[in-house]
Amino acid sequence: MSKQLFLPLQLPDDEVFDSFIAGANQQVVSHLQDWLNGKNSTPFLTYISGDSGTGKSHLQYSLCSEAATLGLTCAYVGFKNLTDLHPDLLADLEQVSVICLDDVHLLEGHPQWQTAVFDLINRVRERGRSRLLVSGLQGPAQLPLALADLRSRLSWGVSFHLRPLDDEGRVEALRGRAHRRGMGMPLEVARFLLNHCHRDMPALLAVLDRLDATSLQEKHRLTIPFVKKVLGL
Repeated sequence: MSKQLFLPLQLPDDEVFDSFIAGANQQVVSHLQDWLNGKNSTPFLTYISGDSGTGKSHLQYSLCSEAATLGLTCAYVGFKNLTDLHPDLLADLEQVSVICLDDVHLLEGHPQWQTAVFDLINRVRERGRSRLLVSGLQGPAQLPLALADLRSRLSWGVSFHLRPLDDEGRVEALRGRAHRRGMGMPLEVARFLLNHCHRDMPALLAVLDRLDATSLQEKHRLTIPFVKKVLGL
């Protein structure tokens, strides 16, 4: 099988293990890296849960990116675009070395998809040659899925719950993302954003997108007065 990524969009270039600010989640990062490199004997399935913005998708992208670097076949299926996909997409994925299923909680109310994921897990286990990473808002037992056997299968592996970054971690994540975009973000600007904007990471990154676009257009570096003007603060 040729190397492939099942993606409605390209993988973000900057969402790799090196750019993930682990904070209190270093254990899961180390597990995924060792798991991919065959340095531990944990089960074939890893499940990660956590609130929106804690980095579940970032870790999925990172695992795919690292797998591709190692020459492994990999597949990513994100269920945020469920209406654009068909359950047949999961057929034969057990032939792929690394399989990432993102936002499995969104399968609520989609029985065909739940059955397809259930069958895939069984095939992966029987074949015994793939690593399967699944993410959701809740832990396996708490998922709002009608197919109880699927919740049971998702509990077969090792599970981790991601904890949100503290303020220091958010500042580091903001400055790191800005740097990778070629923007210089002084420490005082990052702290200003944290104190005057919504503090969850998706909201902060959306603000960064806005500042990036405006600073490019106006050719202006990031300063607190500039940020105040752009955000109307």
